[in-house]
This record gives sequence, structure tokens and C-alpha cells, in this order.
Amino acid sequence: MNNFAITKKEIENKLNSVGDYVKIDFLSQCLKKHLDFDTKKFVQVKLSGLYETRGMPSEAAKLMNHTAEINTTYQGKINDYMKACELYIRSGKFDEADECFNKALVCGNATQKTEMKIKRKEIYKKEAAENLKRDKRKHAMIYYEKLLSMDLMPDEKKMAQMMLLDLYNKLGKVREYINLKKQVG
Repeated sequence: MNNFAITKKEIENKLNSVGDYVKIDFLSQCLKKHLDFDTKKFVQVKLSGLYETRGMPSEAAKLMNHTAEINTTYQGKINDYMKACELYIRSGKFDEADECFNKALVCGNATQKTEMKIKRKEIYKKEAAENLKRDKRKHAMIYYEKLLSMDLMPDEKKMAQMMLLDLYNKLGKVREYINLKKQVG
């Protein structure tokens, strides 16, 4: 291995023989070297996956965002931007998630845009439910509030409003509870 060119095969061989933290360090060092397009994309995706499994979704999202920017196909860009969006949502970085989502929308046709909007709603629902399961009510509340700002079907909107009413009640958010109760009826 020299400093100017490292192949995907050399990287894969090294990754097979070490633990996750050494992989993270090695892949980070690889990104500082001159890599061909495919190798750079491979390294970024591998490193993103390691960050994700190690509970660092924000770092993983940054890498997926960079990967999307260098991707050559619209479908590849959509997949990478949506993965970055999901990871940013998980880390609570909603502005960055919206930015990635909007970039993905630009790359898609009408059918793909509809699918992406549905997927984003599902990600928010899943994260809200996960936070409720872990008894992180305030975090769940934030996800449900964000969900309510989206274009929802009537039953989805009703479910989110009911969940929020319950959370506002449990969190002692009287003003928010009263305002939402008036909207719900």
C-alpha cells in the first residue's frame, strides 16, 4: 500500500482481519488518500455503515450525503440522500434531514417523489415509536410534531394528534395540550 493509490481489494483484505474501531480508523485514513471514484464510494459507504452500527448516525449521515453527491446515477443519488435523511432524522438533525430529502426529491420523477414522501413519514413514525418504547417522551413529542407538519392522510394525522395529546398531558405541556385539543375537537 502506498500513499497515492490503494485498491478496493486491498481495503477489503485489511477490513477482514480487524475490529470495528480499527476499521473506522483505517477507512478514515483511506479517505485522505487518492482514491478512484468507485473505491472512494466503497470506503464512504463502509465507513457510514460502521458509524451507524456503532450508534453515530450523524457521522454516518454526513458520509452518505457525500456519497450521494459523487454518485453518477439519479437512483443512486436518491438512495444515498434518503439514507442520509434517515440517519439525520435518527440523530435529531431535522434541518439536515430536510436538506437531504429535498436533494433526493430533485433527482426523482413523480412516482419516486411520492415513494420518498411516504418513506420519510414512515421514518418519523418509527423514530417516534422507538422513543416512546425507550420512554423518551420529549424526543417522541418532537418527532410527532415534525410528523404533523407533513402532508398526512386523515387517519395518520388523527393518530399523530392523539399521540401528541397524550405526550403533552404526560409532559405537563398544558398550553400545547389545550391548543391541540381545540384543533382535534
